Amino acid sequence: MRSSMPMEMDDTDASGFCSGSGMAMYMNGFASAFGKRNTCIALYLDAFTLDTAVKFIVACLGVVALGVAAEALVAFRRSRAEKGLASRFEAAIGYGLQLALGYLLMLAAMTYAVELFVSAITGVAIGHALFRTDRAAAPPCCAPERAGVEAPLEASLLDGSGLA
Repeated sequence: MRSSMPMEMDDTDASGFCSGSGMAMYMNGFASAFGKRNTCIALYLDAFTLDTAVKFIVACLGVVALGVAAEALVAFRRSRAEKGLASRFEAAIGYGLQLALGYLLMLAAMTYAVELFVSAITGVAIGHALFRTDRAAAPPCCAPERAGVEAPLEASLLDGSGLA
Protein backbone atom coordinates (compact mmCIF):
# COMPACT_ATOMS: atom_id res chain seq x y z
CA MET A 1 0.00 0.00 0.00
CA ARG A 2 1.42 3.35 -1.05
CA SER A 3 1.20 6.37 1.14
CA SER A 4 -0.28 9.54 -0.26
CA MET A 5 2.48 11.50 1.50
CA PRO A 6 5.45 12.39 -0.71
CA MET A 7 8.78 10.90 0.27
CA GLU A 8 10.68 14.19 -0.03
CA MET A 9 9.89 17.21 2.05
CA ASP A 10 9.09 20.19 -0.11
CA ASP A 11 9.04 23.64 1.45
CA THR A 12 7.11 25.16 -1.44
CA ASP A 13 3.98 26.96 -0.37
CA ALA A 14 0.79 25.30 -1.54
CA SER A 15 -0.36 28.49 -3.23
CA GLY A 16 2.69 28.47 -5.49
CA PHE A 17 3.37 32.16 -4.77
CA CYS A 18 6.84 31.59 -3.33
CA SER A 19 9.02 28.91 -1.80
CA GLY A 20 10.84 28.57 1.48
CA SER A 21 10.06 29.62 5.00
CA GLY A 22 10.98 33.28 4.53
CA MET A 23 14.14 35.29 4.04
CA ALA A 24 14.85 38.90 4.95
CA MET A 25 15.90 39.82 1.42
CA TYR A 26 16.44 38.51 -2.08
CA MET A 27 20.09 37.63 -2.40
CA ASN A 28 20.53 38.29 -6.13
CA GLY A 29 19.43 41.91 -6.25
CA PHE A 30 16.04 43.37 -7.08
CA ALA A 31 13.39 40.87 -8.13
CA SER A 32 9.64 40.90 -8.50
CA ALA A 33 7.69 38.67 -6.18
CA PHE A 34 5.20 38.08 -8.98
CA GLY A 35 7.82 37.02 -11.53
CA LYS A 36 9.46 33.63 -11.49
CA ARG A 37 9.32 31.52 -8.37
CA ASN A 38 11.12 33.36 -5.62
CA THR A 39 11.90 32.72 -2.00
CA CYS A 40 9.26 34.01 0.40
CA ILE A 41 10.10 37.34 2.04
CA ALA A 42 9.84 37.81 5.81
CA LEU A 43 9.01 41.50 6.27
CA TYR A 44 10.42 42.73 9.61
CA LEU A 45 9.62 39.50 11.54
CA ASP A 46 9.25 35.82 10.74
CA ALA A 47 5.59 36.20 11.68
CA PHE A 48 5.20 38.54 8.68
CA THR A 49 6.27 36.02 6.03
CA LEU A 50 4.69 37.09 2.75
CA ASP A 51 3.88 33.64 1.43
CA THR A 52 0.69 34.47 -0.48
CA ALA A 53 -0.16 37.13 -3.02
CA VAL A 54 -2.77 38.62 -0.70
CA LYS A 55 -0.26 38.99 2.15
CA PHE A 56 2.23 40.55 -0.24
CA ILE A 57 -0.28 43.10 -1.55
CA VAL A 58 -1.39 43.96 2.00
CA ALA A 59 2.28 44.42 2.94
CA CYS A 60 2.77 46.76 -0.03
CA LEU A 61 -0.23 48.82 1.06
CA GLY A 62 1.12 48.85 4.63
CA VAL A 63 4.49 50.12 3.42
CA VAL A 64 2.73 52.88 1.44
CA ALA A 65 0.87 53.81 4.64
CA LEU A 66 4.19 53.90 6.56
CA GLY A 67 5.59 56.34 4.00
CA VAL A 68 2.55 58.59 4.25
CA ALA A 69 2.73 58.44 8.07
CA ALA A 70 6.42 59.35 8.02
CA GLU A 71 5.74 62.46 5.95
CA ALA A 72 2.71 63.37 8.09
CA LEU A 73 4.93 63.18 11.17
CA VAL A 74 7.53 65.43 9.54
CA ALA A 75 4.83 68.01 8.75
CA PHE A 76 3.39 67.77 12.27
CA ARG A 77 6.80 68.20 13.89
CA ARG A 78 7.61 71.14 11.62
CA SER A 79 4.32 72.93 12.35
CA ARG A 80 4.71 72.48 16.11
CA ALA A 81 8.29 73.76 15.98
CA GLU A 82 7.38 76.81 13.84
CA LYS A 83 4.65 77.78 16.31
CA GLY A 84 7.01 77.28 19.25
CA LEU A 85 4.69 74.70 20.78
CA ALA A 86 7.05 71.72 20.89
CA SER A 87 8.85 71.08 24.14
CA ARG A 88 12.27 69.43 24.10
CA PHE A 89 10.73 66.14 25.20
CA GLU A 90 8.04 66.26 22.50
CA ALA A 91 10.64 67.17 19.87
CA ALA A 92 12.85 64.27 20.94
CA ILE A 93 9.98 61.77 20.89
CA GLY A 94 8.83 63.03 17.49
CA TYR A 95 12.35 62.77 16.11
CA GLY A 96 12.72 59.23 17.44
CA LEU A 97 9.41 58.20 15.85
CA GLN A 98 10.44 59.81 12.57
CA LEU A 99 13.70 57.84 12.59
CA ALA A 100 11.89 54.60 13.44
CA LEU A 101 9.47 55.07 10.53
CA GLY A 102 12.37 55.89 8.23
CA TYR A 103 14.26 52.76 9.25
CA LEU A 104 11.16 50.60 8.77
CA LEU A 105 10.83 52.01 5.25
CA MET A 106 14.51 51.35 4.64
CA LEU A 107 14.16 47.74 5.80
CA ALA A 108 11.21 47.24 3.45
CA ALA A 109 13.27 48.61 0.56
CA MET A 110 16.21 46.40 1.53
CA THR A 111 14.20 43.23 0.94
CA TYR A 112 15.04 43.88 -2.73
CA ALA A 113 11.45 43.15 -3.67
CA VAL A 114 10.67 45.65 -6.43
CA GLU A 115 7.08 46.05 -5.28
CA LEU A 116 8.05 46.85 -1.68
CA PHE A 117 10.71 49.32 -2.82
CA VAL A 118 8.22 51.09 -5.10
CA SER A 119 5.65 51.06 -2.27
CA ALA A 120 8.09 52.79 0.10
CA ILE A 121 8.92 55.50 -2.44
CA THR A 122 5.25 55.90 -3.41
CA GLY A 123 4.18 56.30 0.22
CA VAL A 124 6.77 58.98 0.92
CA ALA A 125 5.87 60.80 -2.33
CA ILE A 126 2.13 60.70 -1.55
CA GLY A 127 2.80 61.90 1.99
CA HIS A 128 4.98 64.70 0.71
CA ALA A 129 2.29 65.76 -1.75
CA LEU A 130 -0.41 65.68 0.94
CA PHE A 131 1.47 67.32 3.82
CA ARG A 132 4.15 69.59 2.40
CA THR A 133 3.93 73.30 2.82
CA ASP A 134 5.61 75.94 0.68
CA ARG A 135 8.23 76.30 3.37
CA ALA A 136 8.86 72.56 3.49
CA ALA A 137 9.27 72.33 -0.28
CA ALA A 138 12.65 74.10 -0.34
CA PRO A 139 15.11 74.13 2.55
CA PRO A 140 16.75 77.51 3.22
CA CYS A 141 19.93 76.53 1.39
CA CYS A 142 17.96 75.85 -1.78
CA ALA A 143 15.30 78.58 -1.65
CA PRO A 144 15.33 81.22 -4.40
CA GLU A 145 17.15 84.45 -3.71
CA ARG A 146 15.10 86.93 -1.69
CA ALA A 147 15.12 90.74 -1.99
CA GLY A 148 18.78 91.24 -2.82
CA VAL A 149 20.09 88.53 -0.48
CA GLU A 150 22.62 86.37 -2.27
CA ALA A 151 21.89 82.65 -2.33
CA PRO A 152 24.30 80.42 -0.41
CA LEU A 153 26.96 78.58 -2.40
CA GLU A 154 25.13 75.24 -2.04
CA ALA A 155 21.97 76.66 -3.64
CA SER A 156 23.87 78.22 -6.53
CA LEU A 157 25.60 74.91 -7.19
CA LEU A 158 22.32 73.01 -7.07
CA ASP A 159 20.55 75.24 -9.59
CA GLY A 160 23.59 75.56 -11.83
CA SER A 161 24.02 79.33 -11.49
CA GLY A 162 27.32 78.97 -9.61
CA LEU A 163 28.94 76.91 -12.34
CA ALA A 164 29.59 79.78 -14.80
